[in-house]
Amino acid sequence: MILVKRSRKNQVAIPKAILERAGLGPEDVYFRIGYQHGAIVLRPIEIEDKIPPEALERFKAKVLRGQPGDRSFDSMEELIRDLKRKR
Repeated sequence: MILVKRSRKNQVAIPKAILERAGLGPEDVYFRIGYQHGAIVLRPIEIEDKIPPEALERFKAKVLRGQPGDRSFDSMEELIRDLKRKR
């Protein structure tokens, strides 16, 4: 057993030795948590991305490239003035 301390925000760091023993790596970031038989239990789970990686890349490419007629603004105030003019 390893001693850990709970923070004021109810956070607990899982020691590296425990992660290694459980076979968990950097990709294991989501856990189900429960209370069973007097112990807090964490179970790693996989979350599937809702957006396929290819679709996300196409979206990023389109947004970063821009489209004819797109405008950019130097400040939020400039954007707001422009929006008010169009009313």
